[in-house]
Amino acid sequence: MSSGRSSEIVREFVANNRKLFEETNEKFIYAIGFALCLLAHSTYLIMFLVLKVREMMYFNIFSVVFYLTLVILVLTLRKGHSILLYTAASEVIIHAALATYLMGWDADFGIFLLILIPIIFLMMKGRLLVPYIFTAVSMGLFLWLRIRRNRHADLKYVFTDNKIINALYILNAVIGILFLVYTLTVYMLNRVDMEYRLTAQSEEFKKAASIDPLTQLFNRRAMNEKIREIRRNSATPRSRYVIGIGDIDNFKKINDTYGHDTGDKVLVYVANLFISMIPDGGYAARWGGEEFLFVLPESQIVDGLDFTDQMHKSLRAHTFEIDDCLFGVTMTFGVSEGIPTDKIDTVITHADKRLYKGKNNGKNHTEYTD
Repeated sequence: MSSGRSSEIVREFVANNRKLFEETNEKFIYAIGFALCLLAHSTYLIMFLVLKVREMMYFNIFSVVFYLTLVILVLTLRKGHSILLYTAASEVIIHAALATYLMGWDADFGIFLLILIPIIFLMMKGRLLVPYIFTAVSMGLFLWLRIRRNRHADLKYVFTDNKIINALYILNAVIGILFLVYTLTVYMLNRVDMEYRLTAQSEEFKKAASIDPLTQLFNRRAMNEKIREIRRNSATPRSRYVIGIGDIDNFKKINDTYGHDTGDKVLVYVANLFISMIPDGGYAARWGGEEFLFVLPESQIVDGLDFTDQMHKSLRAHTFEIDDCLFGVTMTFGVSEGIPTDKIDTVITHADKRLYKGKNNGKNHTEYTD
């Protein structure tokens, strides 16, 4: 499987499991980690009981109770999860140091003093100083034990059976790798989630910069960019596109008579008509105030007329009802045709002039000639 496909699968998993990464559910991630520690120390308890290493047996009785308590606390507390993580890291350091002090390096309990370092940095988010403190303590103990506990004569428990030593070594390696995989998995999912959030936020910013908040149509700036894109992507230099500008007739009277809230409702209704009726591939924008602009790529003037005729029919058939008052709304359109070599402003100006010609010729229709 390619890395690109793997990354896509992870993103899809994150997108479908948003609740996993919400702050209120962070406790379940910690609970899984503490439960794994509980399982590991239960295994150690049985092992030290069999090997008759009393100090470590007693310590692991404490560890089992300790991690069981942490699981309960992390599921019940709303805050303070970081403090629980600090105490767990402290327990790991003490456990690894004590086991190495009593049994030496052959079983490789000391490796946890090193494995803990990346885990601390990956899990302790937002605490810049704390990971360095734990690292200093962990590395200090590792170096001290490495220097002072190398001779079997200094150890309280010495195992000469290679099977026992290998079994301890393999168990520690498996548990260490298991916790690294768990930590890296959580880190990876959180990183992808952060990328997902940043992408979504970027899209929101982009939308906010290009969408009119009231009508949810393109704003003027975004529409200009879209028209430039249509011109660049035209099939041939002679490909035609249609630009139309529509203005709601007597809109000021609607605002003055029924209020601006009613005026906004009219604007939203007209915008929804554009959204639902504009042909495939077409775009519409709130051009300013009660003016709307639409563009139809790979189209001719007749296509613009067909569209505006449908808009006229729909508007004439609709009646607004405000406080027992009934009124209708009409629009006047000016439509112009352009080719890629035409200047955008020129085509828009033609449509705008035809719009005002329509206003002067009785409104409620479409003008398409000068």
